[in-house]
Amino acid sequence: MTNSTSKLASFKLALGKISLPELNTGSILVFQSGSFGLRAALFKADKDYATVKAIAESREVDFTRAIAEIHQDLKKQHGHVPKRCVLISPSLITNILSLPVSPLKPKSHSDMQELIRWEIEGASSADNKQWLIGSMLVERGYLTSNQREEIVTELELRQDQGGDAAMIRFGDLAVELEYLTNTQLQECFALQNKLLELDQDAVFGYQAEVTESPLDKQFSGLSDDVLTSDNENQADHQWLVAGIGRAIRKRWYGAFELNGLKLEAFYPDNGASFSALGLRTEEENQCLIEVHSSHLVFIEGSTKNLKSIKTKARHDGILTLDEVLDICPDNITNSYDHIYLYSPDDPQDELSFALAEHLNIAVRPLVQAPPSFSLPNGLSSNRLLPFIGTANHYLTFSEQGRACSVAAKDKEPPLWQKLMQPKVMMATAAGLMLLAASGFIVWMQTNLATQEQRLIELQDRWTKESKVKQQYGKVEAEYKLLATDIDNIKNEISLNNKLNKYLNKQLLPAVNSVPGALSAIAESINQGVIIEQVELQLDSIIIDGRALKTRNASQFAQQLNENLKQWNFQVGDTHSTAANTDPEDGVFIDYKMHLEIGRRYFIEEGKNQANNKEQSE
Repeated sequence: MTNSTSKLASFKLALGKISLPELNTGSILVFQSGSFGLRAALFKADKDYATVKAIAESREVDFTRAIAEIHQDLKKQHGHVPKRCVLISPSLITNILSLPVSPLKPKSHSDMQELIRWEIEGASSADNKQWLIGSMLVERGYLTSNQREEIVTELELRQDQGGDAAMIRFGDLAVELEYLTNTQLQECFALQNKLLELDQDAVFGYQAEVTESPLDKQFSGLSDDVLTSDNENQADHQWLVAGIGRAIRKRWYGAFELNGLKLEAFYPDNGASFSALGLRTEEENQCLIEVHSSHLVFIEGSTKNLKSIKTKARHDGILTLDEVLDICPDNITNSYDHIYLYSPDDPQDELSFALAEHLNIAVRPLVQAPPSFSLPNGLSSNRLLPFIGTANHYLTFSEQGRACSVAAKDKEPPLWQKLMQPKVMMATAAGLMLLAASGFIVWMQTNLATQEQRLIELQDRWTKESKVKQQYGKVEAEYKLLATDIDNIKNEISLNNKLNKYLNKQLLPAVNSVPGALSAIAESINQGVIIEQVELQLDSIIIDGRALKTRNASQFAQQLNENLKQWNFQVGDTHSTAANTDPEDGVFIDYKMHLEIGRRYFIEEGKNQANNKEQSE
């Protein structure tokens, strides 16, 4: 006993030293699209943070080819690459909406889509020039900022002069001045058409403002009283929403699917770095300015929520202090002790100094230290911040109220819900009945063909044995038996033909008419009638029941006969007998009913035969 206990303890100790390999459930690919083309970063999550492990980019205009090129590059760098992905896209719009919907009592997904679509009309900034061809050419590296300014100046001069020269477009003038080739221009046009596809049918994602304290006056509308109220929510609540056109979403999803990757969500490009800021500071009030090549983004928020976002286009040339002040609110000096400035490529040191001096507010740059791996040529490490913020938000390492995503594909209802729909159930039942009837008819036809083949074989045999009869007299008895068999087979074939015609004429229509006849029986029942049994036979329906009085039974039979007309049925035989009697006054208590319902064809044929018999007698 002691040895067994010792061995068991040793086995448990050895088992405890075995370490299973960790499953790579925290890995994700974060893609980013834009004028530059497509980039992707590989992230691997530990307990509370997702770290970037590799990055690759492609300048292919075709989505599918760009994804394939990046996928292969990441495999070379890191080996194993996860299948699930998210995409940061400038094609998304994002905004803060006040909606009469409490987070404690949300509406259905379809109702939220319609409400957001109604509220967000015109909410996207019309002053955003990030898709102008000049901005795209600069971002793809085909033009410098100085060359772009020269082209804009030349366009203004020609427009002032008028004539045919004033009609030239920016891209054509850039080719004329030999700053770029026509192939490079057409490449940007193709990318512009894909990213700026007109699509009125948009799909939205939404994120309710996260409450910081149930007692906070700012969130006093969030209480459990909403759950017991039957009225619609009257108070407005802040919702962070993002939207993308269905056509663009479908194109991106298909491109990822062709490469064996599963795209799970879209994130807006504007404000993507705000989630990364939340990983670095726990300040109560946070303010961030994103400086992009074509536009500015001003973001306000708290530790848990993005509360305000504003986008404004930049002027051509060097960014000025007035442009930045124009996007800042008037009360920014009183609201914040310092603000953060994020610029993907240019550090904007002079602008930061001028802004701090003018507002008397500390301006802190939001920067990312270079990673341990090498970056593609010309790519600043600051470009990783949107990737970091998006990856940690999607993996729930940062506060969910700081960003909003759009699902890459609509969620389909479970299979059992589809099958439980009344129309589907009725169609399935009808299909099964039709299948059973069709199968029986096929079996009958197969049997008929078998009998016909047997008849042919017997006829051949009879022919042969008839010749033998002339020579052998004792074959005569067998010949008679065969002749009798042939007659029986012919009768069987005749009966099968009649049965086949009857089934084609009666059984298939009964698939639709018998349920109607049963419905007519239910509609004919009055208060004095109780149906005890309904028996469905091949060509008739037998009803047994009770009636309080003969009048009730007669009324039921008459009403039933009237209701059965539309289903080609009628009451063929009916009679009732007394079931119980009152011993004191001899009054009948109830009656037994027996009705036989048949199809009109058989009943009328039976009546005609009876009449013919009476006339003949």
